[in-house]
Amino acid sequence: MEGAFSVFPGFFEPQFLATLLVLALMALAVREDLVRNRVPNRLALAGLILGLGVMWASRGSHGLADAAAGAAVGGAVMFPFYLLRGMGAGDVKLMAAAGTFLGFKSALVAAALSLIAGGVLALGYVAWRLIEPTEPLQASAPGSASRAWRGAALLSTVRHERFPYALAIASGVVMTLWLQGSLADLATALGIG
Repeated sequence: MEGAFSVFPGFFEPQFLATLLVLALMALAVREDLVRNRVPNRLALAGLILGLGVMWASRGSHGLADAAAGAAVGGAVMFPFYLLRGMGAGDVKLMAAAGTFLGFKSALVAAALSLIAGGVLALGYVAWRLIEPTEPLQASAPGSASRAWRGAALLSTVRHERFPYALAIASGVVMTLWLQGSLADLATALGIG
């Protein structure tokens, strides 16, 4: 079965449209997570529905099945980290929504890259906080605390803070799009590449 988008050349090419939509979803999610410290359910749900719709329209039932599998694997990879309180439920839903646009294999890659990006971002955040201590660490005299104590106190403090994980998910998704060549195709279609 040919998809409904096959009659639209250029802008409405399925892969082009899917890349644009998932990039828009990631941008909106990162903004919301940075500003409001959460990924809204309505945003994740809209992404999920759009992803399923685009994949069904472009590749029929095979596309729909791949999109559903992408959502399942994206959410399943992130779910244990939600259970361990390493991320919020919105982050799990966001990865599932991104998985609909990517399909099973690419969603697995994106989830793995998102976890790596999350680790790198968390280490950077801890390093930044070690350099620029906050109130709890400034309570003692500057020379009285050892570096190890400061690190332990910081990890305890940071562990209870909200980390904008949508940035890590967006990084993993963008890296996956780059690896599969979708970003280069998008740039070419836009006439900038």
